Amino acid sequence: MNKPFRQSKYLNETGSKQGSWFLNRLDYFRFHYYPHYQLHRLLSLIIGVGAVFYGIKLFSEYFLLALLCWYVGYVALLTFNLLHNRICRYRGYWLYPKRFVAFFNSISKDDDLNDFDSIATQNQHLK
Repeated sequence: MNKPFRQSKYLNETGSKQGSWFLNRLDYFRFHYYPHYQLHRLLSLIIGVGAVFYGIKLFSEYFLLALLCWYVGYVALLTFNLLHNRICRYRGYWLYPKRFVAFFNSISKDDDLNDFDSIATQNQHLK
């Protein structure tokens, strides 16, 4: 997700690849910083990288434990990505804890859904 959330130069392009990338704030939301944001971001990176490498080390002897380590690494690295970009999906991600998405949603920023681009997308879904 190298592209920022709805770049202003693509706000009028509902049907293009750039214009429908985040479906006009209807599928994704942005969230604010919170008090321990930097600490959680650093911990999620360290835990994610450590769990992936530890899972590789355990893979030959303990397969199920390696899978558990990789799952922890997946959750931690996806959390790092979400904290870095501060953009999250309303419906969550594959095998990602719903309470994490609910926490990010509780600190979400308010976006204007009555702007031209959002109304155009809502009308396009009705056709």
